[in-house]
Amino acid sequence: PERVSYMRKEVALSLKRASILITDAEFTRHEVADYFGWPLDRVRAAQLASSGSFAPQSPEALAPVLKEYGLTPGGYTLYAGTIEPRKNLVRLIDAYSRLPAALRSRFPLVLAGYKGWNNDAIMTALGKAEREGWARYLGYVPDAVLPALFAGARIFTFPSLYEGFGLPVLEAMSSGVPVICSTSSTLPEVGGDAAASCVPEDVEGLTRLIERGLEDAQWREQAIAAGFGQAAKFSWRRCAEETAAIYRQALDRS
Repeated sequence: PERVSYMRKEVALSLKRASILITDAEFTRHEVADYFGWPLDRVRAAQLASSGSFAPQSPEALAPVLKEYGLTPGGYTLYAGTIEPRKNLVRLIDAYSRLPAALRSRFPLVLAGYKGWNNDAIMTALGKAEREGWARYLGYVPDAVLPALFAGARIFTFPSLYEGFGLPVLEAMSSGVPVICSTSSTLPEVGGDAAASCVPEDVEGLTRLIERGLEDAQWREQAIAAGFGQAAKFSWRRCAEETAAIYRQALDRS
């Protein structure tokens, strides 16, 4: 509540001061314009990109890093992000629980990230899955380790209810890892046709996508190739150039 109250006040002040608003996704650009009643030409998007640190790595390079977390290259499904309701993790855990027991045992679900707000239901479901032996919660993982954690995953799952951008999707694709995400908010824009997706409330659909991602070698090969192509559409150079152009437009309006 404190954060919402602060943001409402600060956004109101920003709207009074700003010549132009910058968002990091086209979806958000249209959402902001509609919500605040701003002309669309005064809301501009400059899309983000994956860091160059996220790239495929050999099993030999990954093994010593992942060993510190009790993981093996290609031996787990990954989610990385804050542990909070917006990320739809109770449904993700539910979907994973519906996989055949042997598949869950072979490829455990690994969650990495800070504990966010209102996460009791998530941690309860995760704790049960950990006791059953098919899930792991790593907590916060240092930035220096994240590229290896991504590159070592069999698949990356990101079934969020809402995203501001969805950078982990690009990070996984850049790492050569197939992505399964939801069709919510910005994720279709970020994942494009390279990600397998379903509506965030569709638990059974999510289970089917995960099972295919773990077992279907032909689909995995196609998804990895498509992911490289999708991630290549985003670059920090382009983001910087678009941001600079927006500032020039704002100066012209002043």
